Amino acid sequence: MHDTDSALLGYFDTAVEGFDDRLRAVPDTCWGSPTPCTAWNVRQLVNHMILGSRIYTSLLRGGSSAEFMANLDGDALDGDPVAVYRDAVAECRAAFRATGALDRIVDYPFGPVPGRQLLGLYVVDAITHTWDLARAVRLDERLDARTVRWILGDLERIYHGVSESPIADSNRYYGRQTEASSAADASEQDRLLHVMGRTP
Repeated sequence: MHDTDSALLGYFDTAVEGFDDRLRAVPDTCWGSPTPCTAWNVRQLVNHMILGSRIYTSLLRGGSSAEFMANLDGDALDGDPVAVYRDAVAECRAAFRATGALDRIVDYPFGPVPGRQLLGLYVVDAITHTWDLARAVRLDERLDARTVRWILGDLERIYHGVSESPIADSNRYYGRQTEASSAADASEQDRLLHVMGRTP
């Protein structure tokens, strides 16, 4: 990834703030609603985002892939969801901004990556799940256009060497790109969502 560190950290902030905006608007009656991630309802999706922030923080501070996998199924929603999410994001933001963090090789479970690449993986996850949450609760589904454009242009670098990725099967990847681009009004957001296995 050839972006400046400042630009990369900016994508992180934009992605987490977009999720925060939708999270604050979730009605109390919708926590059990299904999401485009068929295995998760809204509560489970939010839980995943909180756990993800905590786990990425741990990786950046020297945590192992074994610890990553062991903590995937925890329950992080032990208080106000917005407050818990913001606390987890603040810790993760600080970990990414720590001196040397973007160059440090972390023990990501699907292949060791530098912190700079881990940040890209986080942003893709956050952007995709922002749309999932918006679709599930019928909120604004528009994602930040600049961040979407950056992800599309950097997918190969973001997932380089990562064994579990939406572009591991290049035929599937380019097939989705072609399918999504075939419509005259296909947007960059729709192209990205197709790549991530979503149906806009």
